[in-house]
Amino acid sequence: MKKPLIIPHFLEAYRTNKLRVGFSGGADSTALLMLLLEWGFAPEQLEAVHFDHGLRGSESTADGEWCREFCRKNNVKFTLVKLDLSQAVAQSSSLEDAARNARLEWYKTHNDNSPVVLAHHAGDVAENMLLKLARGGNVSALTSLRKVRKLWDLTILRPLLQFDKAALETFLLEHNITDWRHDRTNSESIYHRNFLRNEILSKWADHHSPLAHGLATSAKVLAMDADFIEEAAAGKFAELGKNPPLKTGINYWLDMHEALLGRVLRKYLSKISGISDITLTQQNIEYFASLLQWPESSESRIIQLNKSFHFRLTGKILELLPVGGSAGELLPQIWDYDQTPEIRCGNWLVSCQLLPGAISRDCRGVFYFDADAMPEKLLCKIRQGGEVMQVWGSSSPRRVKHLLCGAENKENMLLVTDEQHQIYLLGNLRRSIHAPVTEKTVRTLEIRVCRMDQ
Repeated sequence: MKKPLIIPHFLEAYRTNKLRVGFSGGADSTALLMLLLEWGFAPEQLEAVHFDHGLRGSESTADGEWCREFCRKNNVKFTLVKLDLSQAVAQSSSLEDAARNARLEWYKTHNDNSPVVLAHHAGDVAENMLLKLARGGNVSALTSLRKVRKLWDLTILRPLLQFDKAALETFLLEHNITDWRHDRTNSESIYHRNFLRNEILSKWADHHSPLAHGLATSAKVLAMDADFIEEAAAGKFAELGKNPPLKTGINYWLDMHEALLGRVLRKYLSKISGISDITLTQQNIEYFASLLQWPESSESRIIQLNKSFHFRLTGKILELLPVGGSAGELLPQIWDYDQTPEIRCGNWLVSCQLLPGAISRDCRGVFYFDADAMPEKLLCKIRQGGEVMQVWGSSSPRRVKHLLCGAENKENMLLVTDEQHQIYLLGNLRRSIHAPVTEKTVRTLEIRVCRMDQ
């Protein structure tokens, strides 16, 4: 690893900017702050931002005061931000994710167009790559810690990626800085990243000394691959023009390499909706790819990509429906189940088969009707609200919303009805009293209902 003495070339472009510096008081961020001064940035150009997550009581408070004093001695503006992570933790799968998202949200909402400079180093790059690999990330995710990144309207700079932690600590000692803050939770392996760092990587390095160099090299070449793919995706997206249309031909998407599909789809949805931080899961992308393979039909079919985005597919034309529209705006689909045994409606898959004799079993998502008592065609649609349904054990129709009390995933609930809007099926939860199988039934219609996002 190089010694952190010469300013990274890319940082020269920000020589006259005000910079916001993430400053925890640890060795990494302390070295970053001192290096920026060493590289010729004036103290008045810098604002050190310290986040008190409130997780370690008096220790957190002491860290903030140490950072304030360090900045005072170096004539650097200091900003203390106290975060309340209680709500964020409840919505996140991990404390680490909640803390990181809360910091980014503060930078986003208090954006003054200053680049944000963070102290991620070579060790963080390796850890991030392995953590994202374990989560199924693509090369863009594996190499998300890059020198310059655009996130929302923020510019994120990371000038220490080529240096390891030991080099940064050596730099501090050589400049007579022997005191910095130590977060005791970094030694607690209950956190995923700490477990990887303290248990896995340390032992791995004992058995394979070139580990750090090998991971750094992999991260470097993967970042080049990611840059290439992202540039190709940007070029493909540019084919739609400055103002992408709501309607696109499916051949535009079908002719696209799989590596580009998810990236272009995110760009498309972001541009149309104005939402910069579009989240699509791999399942969303694979579902989108699969719908492009559906047999061509003159009938409109509604596809729910996720909770925010829906498409209407008619023939070879894919139309993005108004962003933010409720699921109730989705059009009903006519289901001629005798001719088309399987149909998709939003994120639901409905299929049927005709069975001889009278068959009736209890099984979630599988329902049985007297085939000769069923209408010739059914409608598949997404619940709008206000519907009623006649179910077993009730002498009068009941409101669907009451039938859903206590049920999980109530959003975008499927209804299978006849043309008079009489409900036969409520998602994969309940069937109506209509067309029951009896001892006189000659043919049984079995209908299976599956929710694709579960």
